[in-house]
Amino acid sequence: MSALNRKFSITRSTAIRRPSLIRHTPKFYRLKGQDQIFATISKDDNFKDAPDIFETIIPVMNADSSFTPQYQIIGGFNNNAIQITLPDDSQEESSSDVIQWICLLTFTGFQFKYIGPNTKRKVLFALADEDAYCYCDKDPCIECRFKCKNGFAVYTYWRDKGLYGQDISAFSNK
Repeated sequence: MSALNRKFSITRSTAIRRPSLIRHTPKFYRLKGQDQIFATISKDDNFKDAPDIFETIIPVMNADSSFTPQYQIIGGFNNNAIQITLPDDSQEESSSDVIQWICLLTFTGFQFKYIGPNTKRKVLFALADEDAYCYCDKDPCIECRFKCKNGFAVYTYWRDKGLYGQDISAFSNK
């Protein structure tokens, strides 16, 4: 079959069952006195031997808050993606509370997107390989009982409010 006649997207998952998580939950650290944040997915606490340099940032998870990211799983089998919708006032230049970045945790690792003043309200994270695995071709995803993205999470870092997270599993995105 030629590339022009390809029925399936190159990003479509070829997995025959839901992939297992092959990464650890990220840990976030801030360089003390600086505005630099580091993330690691190592099972070891990489920065535990340097307590004078780094401070741990613990995300507020699944809070019923305007700071918690809202998401939607879109694209079905061929163009699987996570779309994050930013709050209306999250990027107003006059506001001190702005989102600086978004992190999507997946089966295989994580993706970061930095948010600037001209960023659109909807931020898209494209998925491929194991991360694109899904049970059905519903677009948008209805987040059924099979929870094919269970284990994913999305984090937003607000300049003055801190780190907020939302697990991506069935019925968690109200």
